[in-house]
Amino acid sequence: MEQWEKVLFKRQTYPDNYTDKTFLRDLKKNIDFKEITYRDAFLGANLLVQEICTVVGFVLIYIYLYNEWLPPNFIFNTFNCLTLAGFLLHKFHYMNNALFETISHDLRTLLIYIVFGHLFSPVLYTLTDTISTDTIYTMTSFMLLIHLLFFDYGVNATIVSNSLSLSAAIFASICLASRLSSAHQAFIFITVAIEFFVLSPHLRVNGKFSLLITFILVLCNLYFLNLISVFVTFIFLVTVSFINIICPLLFVKYQKYKENIYGPWDEAIVEDADSSLNLW
Repeated sequence: MEQWEKVLFKRQTYPDNYTDKTFLRDLKKNIDFKEITYRDAFLGANLLVQEICTVVGFVLIYIYLYNEWLPPNFIFNTFNCLTLAGFLLHKFHYMNNALFETISHDLRTLLIYIVFGHLFSPVLYTLTDTISTDTIYTMTSFMLLIHLLFFDYGVNATIVSNSLSLSAAIFASICLASRLSSAHQAFIFITVAIEFFVLSPHLRVNGKFSLLITFILVLCNLYFLNLISVFVTFIFLVTVSFINIICPLLFVKYQKYKENIYGPWDEAIVEDADSSLNLW
């Protein structure tokens, strides 16, 4: 009997469903497999917890402004001082010869934001005024979920989109700002939202203080949530513990079942010839 060949153009004496022993000889599994330790998984989950805490803190700021449980100027000044401290730490950490030039550029940007922010805050305050509160809260929840899904957690994935994530968070802040009692409160709330979603990721990118920042954020959220609802505080604590402790354990335990198969059926990867040239 003739030897089986893996070709389609030739008529062979074997049935169509015949599978030869050599059929999968080119199959390769888990090429360049890198085992993830619990520490790596824990630190990765920690980034997700940080962003969840940021979103929860953002919602808490709205609740406290809406119910007037804290003076708006107190919230504004507190977060401005924290942002200023983080800004100085960030600048001195990445100190270079153009330090003063970058600071002057940042100050001009800040001045432009303050001027135009005060001018357009009445417009933003009334932008969604005609929409019902239930619709506003639904859209806000949906936008914050999009922000969490598409946020950059340091993983190269096609789902990551910084522009979409940031746009969703800013849109959520504009929606909630229309429910506040004055344009001044709306300006404060949008300013805090920018500090949360635009500036804070640049400060949290340093992995040395990642766990400390997460610990502080969790404690602050627990404290202010506890003043509102003990049940919600419990749900938040369970969620954070599950994501940061249980999920890494499950990931490390079950990663051995993950298999990536490679073979001649894969699409060809064309390498750029220019990238392989050594240009001196």
